[in-house]
Amino acid sequence: MCAASYAHFISPMVRSLAAHSKESITLVLLTKPAMIISYTPSSHQAEVRVLRRPPQKQQDRLALAQNLLETEKFPLKQTRFFEPIQTDRETFWDGAIKQYLSNWRYNPLLVGPVVGGYLSALHEKRTNVSPAEFLLLALELTRLEASDFTLRFSTAKKTIKKGPVPPDSLAPNAQEDVLSRQDRPLILEVLNATGKRGVAQELTQYLRDQNAKGLLRVDVLQYENYPTQQDTSWLEDLSGRRVQLKQLGHAIGIKNEIRAGTAGNAIYDARIIIGKDFKLP
Repeated sequence: MCAASYAHFISPMVRSLAAHSKESITLVLLTKPAMIISYTPSSHQAEVRVLRRPPQKQQDRLALAQNLLETEKFPLKQTRFFEPIQTDRETFWDGAIKQYLSNWRYNPLLVGPVVGGYLSALHEKRTNVSPAEFLLLALELTRLEASDFTLRFSTAKKTIKKGPVPPDSLAPNAQEDVLSRQDRPLILEVLNATGKRGVAQELTQYLRDQNAKGLLRVDVLQYENYPTQQDTSWLEDLSGRRVQLKQLGHAIGIKNEIRAGTAGNAIYDARIIIGKDFKLP
């Protein structure tokens, strides 16, 4: 009890997780390239930012993690890091994190390797996550699915010169537009990355039928081919409607992490990229 009270007192991560706070916590995964996970306990949603440019070489893992957070403009309240044995990002994310999220309910024995991996990392000083923090993080993971994670790839930021914005140019109903967007159907674009003809058209017809029956509130404006073939399917978020996208993913059998896309001038809320693993419901 004394150890738990002490950990609760000194750790902002423990306090946030225990209180289901609206304030996000961050964890730096020292993979190649590195990832920064920002998790909000109150909404059970996580954003995974994949860093594109390699970090500066440093011997001290804590200093490296702090450097990554500073570069990506994250607050440095209490830096927590974890360096897996398998440092390749895709191998660690797909082979460890997503496999655990998808299969632990059917195979509780997967908890053993997770605990063993943490104890090994703690002994070898590949992490500074305390046992109390690990316990609460592990409990949070049991509530999550892959679709609760939004994958965002960092890009080089361009400096855009902005002049003064005239008051008349500000949209007076901007906040109302955001609220109304949450109420209207999801506007979708369907892209076929399977290499087979007609798959996007079949899914489009299925979604339109579901919308007509009142089972799904979606509106598919366009379907076409994706530039390259993909093995897996995913949803691409363009408007921030993550709860509705998760529901859509469950409805059509796409339970992978949601990827953050660049909307540009597009009028869509999201894109569905159909990979070779997709099966029409």
